[in-house]
Amino acid sequence: MIMVIGSLNANPADREISRDNIRSVQLFGADKKAIEVPFFNSWGELGMSSMAVHPDDAMQLYFATSSEVFLFDLNKGTHENLQIPNLTDIHEISIIGEELWISNTKHDEIVSYNIRKKAVERRVDLSDFASSSAEDIENGEGVEVVDKFHCNLVFQGYDQHVYILVHHTSGRQLIKRIAQKFIKSQGNGGVVNIDTQRRYPLNFKAPHSVRCINDEYWVFDSGHFELKVFNKDWQWKKTIDTKGFGRGGEYSAATNRYYAGVSATRKRYLGLFPGGDAIPNMVQVVDAGAYKVIDTVAVPNVEQINNVYCLDTAVATKLLEL
Repeated sequence: MIMVIGSLNANPADREISRDNIRSVQLFGADKKAIEVPFFNSWGELGMSSMAVHPDDAMQLYFATSSEVFLFDLNKGTHENLQIPNLTDIHEISIIGEELWISNTKHDEIVSYNIRKKAVERRVDLSDFASSSAEDIENGEGVEVVDKFHCNLVFQGYDQHVYILVHHTSGRQLIKRIAQKFIKSQGNGGVVNIDTQRRYPLNFKAPHSVRCINDEYWVFDSGHFELKVFNKDWQWKKTIDTKGFGRGGEYSAATNRYYAGVSATRKRYLGLFPGGDAIPNMVQVVDAGAYKVIDTVAVPNVEQINNVYCLDTAVATKLLEL
């Protein structure tokens, strides 16, 4: 089954439904009908954020809201708060070896939790990786430079190095004041190798969700409404039109399909993007061999999609029993 995690829009100006009507965790089978997991209906200020599977046991799942991370034992029907302090605006959590990595986006930090020791291993302040070279910063009159990577994912590359996916590869965001309004730059999104500090500026606008698929990197160029495919050296190969803002997805090797989350265009942006106001929240089913969208699944009762996962039916059944 497919599990979709969604939420309210973060900006109140974009909201159209109430928090009480959000169904943050939903399951979808072959009939494409939504099955809510009612246990999570009231969790999180906006809803749930993300999930990761314990490498030893598919029945142990880590779930995150925007500010807390929990470990669920589905066989026992229990859960515990990992009690990790100072987390805000968590985007994705991911497992690399024995570390659960948390993108602590609001604080421009990544946090490693050792799943064996059951303790925080390290907290990495991303400002230490920010560039100070002149060519990376185009400053000028009315322009303010803010230290901000806006990291939303920690992942392991094909070279076994640890990378972060960021909105601003220099670690600097430009904010320009025009007619008393502050306009944020979209930055030069890409990836940064945390081990070597090498930057890969890929001209992304608000990127999300790098996935390693068939010796390629698949990543949403979300603000450009595209899903882009790169080789192992981060050289562009293919572009798939998503019609909307992509975030969250998982590949199934069994079907050679990639299940991609795409959100409805936010209210503030309606009319600004051609065709952007016509799409619902949905999961796009992509044939990974043909690089082509072959089906869609409508996702009701959320304002935005945060993440998408493939689940074994037995795991899905246990979630419904919570």
